[in-house]
Amino acid sequence: MKHLVLSAFVVVVGSGVARAEEVGPRPEVAPVDTSLRQLPMQPKPDPRVKVLVLPLPPSASVDAGLARTFDARLLVALEDTKRVVTVTADEEPECTTQRCLADLGASAGAAQVLSLTVVREAEGLTVFGTLIDAKTATVARRVELPRITPAALARNAPLELVPQLVAAPRTGPVVIGVSRPATPEAQTAALAISDRLTAMRLFRVASLDGSDRSAITHRAELVISDLSFGERRKAICTWREGSLSGTFNLVELATGKVVFTKTVSLFEERRAHFTSQSELADLLLSTAVQEWMTAFERSPVPGQLVRRR
Repeated sequence: MKHLVLSAFVVVVGSGVARAEEVGPRPEVAPVDTSLRQLPMQPKPDPRVKVLVLPLPPSASVDAGLARTFDARLLVALEDTKRVVTVTADEEPECTTQRCLADLGASAGAAQVLSLTVVREAEGLTVFGTLIDAKTATVARRVELPRITPAALARNAPLELVPQLVAAPRTGPVVIGVSRPATPEAQTAALAISDRLTAMRLFRVASLDGSDRSAITHRAELVISDLSFGERRKAICTWREGSLSGTFNLVELATGKVVFTKTVSLFEERRAHFTSQSELADLLLSTAVQEWMTAFERSPVPGQLVRRR
């Protein structure tokens, strides 16, 4: 059955102007429900973890000014991850037990407490970090950053520690930070390795001077355990001898896993009359860099890093 809706109109004439007016019942208009507009907006929960970051304690291993610079840059690096909200204590804590530190974190409204310390070892400084759960007073994570020079402690160490602390996901672009060794000879080799890694154009390589604040995902570290020279007489000639032993490692910071390692042991000798000790050192270092990088380039690691992106 079809329903017809009829509308009637009456023509009204007045003041010389004719207009049409509708007569008859008007259709009812449903009231607009404004209850949704009256509901308050619910704030989204903050997914970031609040961490109480304790300063480096006073130590004979680190200058006080250097320690404060490290503290400041660590706070910035943690905040840059967008996964952590940092809070700091008004005073340096006098206790070191897990329960006491957990209570400090709970009183600050933090879910975790980060405690750090620096120890001087034969190959440089080592940073140890402990992340404590404020609710259970248990260790959530332990991290270690070895072979850091005092200058690199404030420059590079915060960027290298943060991926271990926040357990960054293993996705995204790869950024390799080359650690700066302590000795001038090892620094020369590290700079050459940095240039070779950059020339591969497969991943980013952070600047050795620490000015690059990119989120470092891997650390390239070079340890030269032996670089020695001597002279030996052969018949009527004096020969200059040199030996080098060293290891090149690439460490994934999020897991602490060594994804590549190569150790080389070299020996070279040249006539002392024609070759100085510095020239022999340059020969050993350039040969070592060539062997390290050839092994790295031929390994499956570069391809794995590219596929990770």
